[in-house]
Amino acid sequence: MTKEDEDRAGAQLELGISLCRRARWREAIEPLQRAVSIDPTKAAAHYQLGEAYNQTDRLVEALTAYEEAARLEPAHWRALKGVGIVLDRLGRPQEATAAYQRAREAHRR
Repeated sequence: MTKEDEDRAGAQLELGISLCRRARWREAIEPLQRAVSIDPTKAAAHYQLGEAYNQTDRLVEALTAYEEAARLEPAHWRALKGVGIVLDRLGRPQEATAAYQRAREAHRR
């Protein structure tokens, strides 16, 4: 990845985060998708995309994004908590409980 690509991915991530902070979730999805597309190794971009998807009730996509963030950064307790939240919303309480436990363990580290 070039420095230019890193800068573009970072700019898209920052735009997405800025929109999320203003609860403009739907608008945030596109720049966050671009950030993930440019740099698929950036856990923060996947996590933030999961947040935007979750807030817009795109639960399957949110779960995928949170899981990818946690795969890239296993100690990312917020992503693990997001997995639990979405699994709860999908009516999968046993899996959600396990995800919350992983989040607690990661947060303690």
